[in-house]
Amino acid sequence: MDRKSHPVARDVRKKGQQKKAHYSSAGRAHLMQMESRLETSGAIAMGLDPRVLSIRSQPMTFDLLTGRAYPSVAALQDAQKLYGFRCVKYTPDFEADLGGSKVLVEVKHRALINQNPKVLEYPSILARYGYRLILLDDHILEDTYVRNLRLLNNARSVRPLPRAAIADTIATCGNAPSYGDLLSAGVNEGDLLTALALGHLTFDIRFARLNYDTVISADGDTAAHLKELPLVSIRH
Repeated sequence: MDRKSHPVARDVRKKGQQKKAHYSSAGRAHLMQMESRLETSGAIAMGLDPRVLSIRSQPMTFDLLTGRAYPSVAALQDAQKLYGFRCVKYTPDFEADLGGSKVLVEVKHRALINQNPKVLEYPSILARYGYRLILLDDHILEDTYVRNLRLLNNARSVRPLPRAAIADTIATCGNAPSYGDLLSAGVNEGDLLTALALGHLTFDIRFARLNYDTVISADGDTAAHLKELPLVSIRH
């Protein structure tokens, strides 16, 4: 484990026959240990999102009956033994720092939510105590989206910066160049992937897995494909 990582509220534990821990250093985060591949995908999505300044895995443990936050499950259990109160423990998977605000994130397969629908009540419970919690399931973190994110995350990890010539190459290929057009025009594929990972270029990240026919754009919000998660609340 990365020594620079934040301490976690609880250790990763076995779930049924699942024994393998998952690790990621998504985006600007230090190496984090997670309980599932879906959690890792959520971390990658947040790590690539330019709205997210930092991510913490399992940041604190709540007593949902009081809204009190503890640094760890052990700290809550110690308080419970000392004072003898009843509690309902809950540890969110992540805390994302958005600069002006923070959001708690729970990542869970829809099948597990259906088995234990109480988790759907957690956002409203924590909202009463001043915390915002969002749920990310495998419908939001669907296969095509996740595969594209993982490809971009790998490129970003390998190449820190794209070449400045990408914008000029886009212009020479017309208004809507495809991925294949850009490669044929001499753009280095690693640089192109890194430009997409950094939000200098954009594409429809959910339509299909990135391929030679994928349309690449330098117009509008070129980081839009990296901001798919509902991290920011919409106020009417």
